[in-house]
Amino acid sequence: MFNREECTEVKERILNEARELFIKNGYKGTSVRDIAKASGTNVAMVNYYFQSKYNLFEIVFEETLDVFTKRIFETISSDLPFLELIESWIHTYYELLFEYPQIATFILNEVSLNPEGLTNRIKKRNPYNAFTKIEERMEEAIQKGIIRETPAADFLLNVLSMCMFPFMFGKMAMTLMEIPQSLYNELISNHEKYVIEFTLNALKPIDYTTTSHNK
Repeated sequence: MFNREECTEVKERILNEARELFIKNGYKGTSVRDIAKASGTNVAMVNYYFQSKYNLFEIVFEETLDVFTKRIFETISSDLPFLELIESWIHTYYELLFEYPQIATFILNEVSLNPEGLTNRIKKRNPYNAFTKIEERMEEAIQKGIIRETPAADFLLNVLSMCMFPFMFGKMAMTLMEIPQSLYNELISNHEKYVIEFTLNALKPIDYTTTSHNK
């Protein structure tokens, strides 16, 4: 039998290998047998320590979600000028989703299978703080004439949708376009620039003089 120290080492090894495999192959593309082989254990040991593949993935997801929310909130809370802040915010999303691609897939799965559980996970991390920060900065920018009048909730949903969608449906997009992962990653990198430009242009104040002249 393993002593406590050896048990801890085995659990950590299984978790570390599972994390790497989930990042590389996603939840569906990773089996308990794959995790056991990579960690130098066996299926029975993986199930003994973690009960199921789903439980393992939950642990990895919780860790990832902590990193994700922490870095997003740090970006939103920075003292950057507003438009630079938005650009940095979008870049952080892309940077994190490239680093932790499994998070988009897990969110998509949870939306379908366990929406209440996903909601509770997110609520635990108090997303209202981030929303309030964005709302405050937007109101300040509107008052200064830096951006047009824009509902904060709509703006937030637009940014989240544009950033998350390419990662959530990456596999399907690659299949439809018949391109490899490397080429799709390049496409997504370029898409980040488009999302930033599109978002900043959408925030620009309306030039009523130009609009009247065009009429």
